[in-house]
Amino acid sequence: HAGCGDLAPAGTTPLVGNGAWATLGIAGSGISVRLERLDISGGGASGDFGRWGGLNVSGQALVALADVAIHDNRNRYGGGLQLAGNAIVELERNVDIHHNHATAGGGIHADRATLRVRPHGIAIHDNDAINGGGIALYNGAQLSVGTSLDDPWTPVDGLLIAANHADDTGGGVLVSGSGTSMLADDTVVRDNSAAEGGGIYASNGGYAQLARFRDGPFRHCPNELECVRLSGNTAERGGALSARDGGSAHLSEVIVRGNTAAGGSAFWMYGDASQVRILSSLVVRNSCLDSAPSCATIYTAGGALRFEHSTFADNGGGNALIWGDGFQYAIVTDIKGYSSLVAGKPKIFDFFGAVPTVRYDCVLKDTGFAEFAATRSAVLPLAFQDPARGDYHLPAGSAAVDWCDGAPVSSQSPDMDGTPRGLDSAKADVFGPYDLGAY
Repeated sequence: HAGCGDLAPAGTTPLVGNGAWATLGIAGSGISVRLERLDISGGGASGDFGRWGGLNVSGQALVALADVAIHDNRNRYGGGLQLAGNAIVELERNVDIHHNHATAGGGIHADRATLRVRPHGIAIHDNDAINGGGIALYNGAQLSVGTSLDDPWTPVDGLLIAANHADDTGGGVLVSGSGTSMLADDTVVRDNSAAEGGGIYASNGGYAQLARFRDGPFRHCPNELECVRLSGNTAERGGALSARDGGSAHLSEVIVRGNTAAGGSAFWMYGDASQVRILSSLVVRNSCLDSAPSCATIYTAGGALRFEHSTFADNGGGNALIWGDGFQYAIVTDIKGYSSLVAGKPKIFDFFGAVPTVRYDCVLKDTGFAEFAATRSAVLPLAFQDPARGDYHLPAGSAAVDWCDGAPVSSQSPDMDGTPRGLDSAKADVFGPYDLGAY
């Protein structure tokens, strides 16, 4: 408050570290702390062990942040914010974590701790690390993103994870270890970079979910903000996302657009225990690095890939949407695709080495020949309303309208606009009243 009589706070209070210890440390059992209108900087990478970086929270402490900036700090783990030992941190509104540096978790590092994010002006950007440029989650750490029932008025504009860099894995977010999870709604992961997993990297049992959650009284961004999105991320392997060595990812109602890589411009999956599920999503305009002009949109070497009610269009690279690799009998990929559209690719899947297990049902593509192991599928002309402007809705009379039945799990959920599926049109049904693709 500028004066003793002022009712409303104004400005921020700077907390500047000495470049050695953490600028602010909170530890203990049963401690509850609220931080507002602070500017935290200058935390260093030497000094008291475990108390480095900008803000360090450990033990069974609960800390809430609002109107806080954390920037220009350094740490081994969590340059801007470090959580450990069952700590819980809530980012409530207007929190800006930027230009921090670490070995792991340039912006935020959580180890056996919980990070709750409310999508009200939260930005994690321009941080860097070796692993997890923006956020690194390890050893059972939990990240959740969504609105709170206690706050029905603050505008929802999403969590932004942008322009972070990792030398190795997880430019935007890294999720590693059994029981470690990211459950994110209203989150944009864009313009991050890494060697693998430019946007998101999940490994060793870690689970990354980016999905619109429509059930319940929760509030969301307006559709025009495209607040569930992976876009503009870059990597050698897995421009948007990589799932490796038992990591898994679930995407639902996600826009995956404009990502770039040498292998898997959108997705990279490696290891028999890895899984990627893509439901009701739009995968478009992803491209290859100049060093690998024929890359596939999705690269697989083992693991399970499943896509339903998704649209794949205007992706660069080679003739196959999905490329499989691996040693015969040593590593095997299982691929299942349902009620989806593939535009501009003569082949849905091609491989070298290990023969995959493949099954498609109700999948249309617009070029090439009929796919092996495909039922109720065809090669037919596909058109969209205005793809040059990013509009991949189906035009009236499209072959994809009223093509299939409601067998896939995603048929029971709305499309990307929130419109229920299975609404019968005047067009004669082919195999049922359900349209194919993301819309």
